[in-house]
Amino acid sequence: MSTCPQRRAHRKIHLSHFKPIIRAYALGYLSVTGPKLFALLRVLTRKDTSIEAKARLLLHTLRASTQINRFPASCAIIVGGATLLPRIAGSILSSLRRTLNLNGTYGRPDLHTRSIRIVCTFLSALLAFTLLNHDDSWSRKRASSQGLSQSPESPESLDPPNQHHLPTQPPPRLAGKTIDFTLFTTTRALSVLVITLWTRTQSSRYHPTHTNPQFAKFLTQAVDPAIFSLSAALIMHAWFYHPHRLPRSYNHWIHQAANIDPRFLQALRLARSGVWQYGVNNSTTNHLLRGVAADLHLPESYGDPALTMPVKCELIHSGCGPSCELHALWRFWRAFLLGLKTYLPLQLALLLRLGVLRPLRPRTLLFSLSSAARSSAFLGTFISSFYYGVCLSRTRLGPLLFPPTNKYMAISPQTWDAGLCILVACLLCGSSILVEPAARRGEMALFVAPRALATLLPRVYDGRKRWREAVVFAGGVVVVLDAVLAGKGRRVRGAG
Repeated sequence: MSTCPQRRAHRKIHLSHFKPIIRAYALGYLSVTGPKLFALLRVLTRKDTSIEAKARLLLHTLRASTQINRFPASCAIIVGGATLLPRIAGSILSSLRRTLNLNGTYGRPDLHTRSIRIVCTFLSALLAFTLLNHDDSWSRKRASSQGLSQSPESPESLDPPNQHHLPTQPPPRLAGKTIDFTLFTTTRALSVLVITLWTRTQSSRYHPTHTNPQFAKFLTQAVDPAIFSLSAALIMHAWFYHPHRLPRSYNHWIHQAANIDPRFLQALRLARSGVWQYGVNNSTTNHLLRGVAADLHLPESYGDPALTMPVKCELIHSGCGPSCELHALWRFWRAFLLGLKTYLPLQLALLLRLGVLRPLRPRTLLFSLSSAARSSAFLGTFISSFYYGVCLSRTRLGPLLFPPTNKYMAISPQTWDAGLCILVACLLCGSSILVEPAARRGEMALFVAPRALATLLPRVYDGRKRWREAVVFAGGVVVVLDAVLAGKGRRVRGAG
């Protein structure tokens, strides 16, 4: 009887149990609303907009993410299902056991508690997934962008009458709104499973890495750069030839950072499809790079595939001269400055936040500045190595290793420009992750991996198959949160 008050105190729900839910909602709200507020600053500083219009726009931005089917509420539901709901369910089950007098046949309490937490987390993730996809406006917008109809009453869905009077079926609803979120949780869950398996196998005395620690160290240091390089190659290759596979915002950011003439993109895509060819006088396509040469005050023959083979790299250099190395340095410097504009304000905002909590030290300021500079150097290395990889493969090193006159390993200029030079550049730019410290490489690899997987999957699919994505999403959430709540947060990248 003496343990009853303790059990009752253990089951009692305190206000502190709501802190993880509130924190999850706040972080989700800031992650969604923060970028919108920064983008709204341009409108708020305009003088041609009235104060009433600015106030309405600001209020709309602040209220847009407060609905129940938005990301902040989903974060709170998932965290609440993993922390608070198991306590409630455990209390109910404990009361039922005492009522039915089943205390002696209960079994291991720790296993029972974990099972309840896993079930509650899975169900809460399914609920959050359902709420996120409960958005008819998204379906209509996606349907219109895909040239489909979502409504059986729309004129597009009604076929003209025919002699057989066959009933017309409206097209199925579309799904795919949460595909990026699902891929994010899936890659995190796979990371947890791989780290768990690696930890267990290393403890085995028969595992190769147990007797060769240097080999184990090499593997751990090589996995993250390899994942990042492969992911970056997939993303950049999709940006060149399949831009519809990337999110619109991500596509726009890459285009802004790359700063490439759209005529080059069109010429490369036409070369891949075989329309743009060397030695062929095609008036509908050959004018693309001739116009680039004219804008750079260069001979138009430099960009004419019927007269010049291969097309001069000087056209890609954007007026930097014929040297591919100087062009790579110019690209590095330009991307470095762009990175400073992006990363330096973030570091300063972090410093302001730390300054409120405790006094800042010069060492902390120096570390923030160096971190921003290192990230900017990473971006500069990424972009410059990509451009230099194109030049290196198609005009510098490629023709020397695989000359067109070689009998066994010949690669023509048409093959290089039809996609091989882009492939080499995509693989080369991934090595830029080595600029970042080893502690950040894993987080960066997991940041780009979901986007790389998204290029291999359809962004829109039949809504009747949405349950598959729901199961994958909920399973990924269970794996990640179970590792965190079980005291194995080191297996979750970015968990602290």
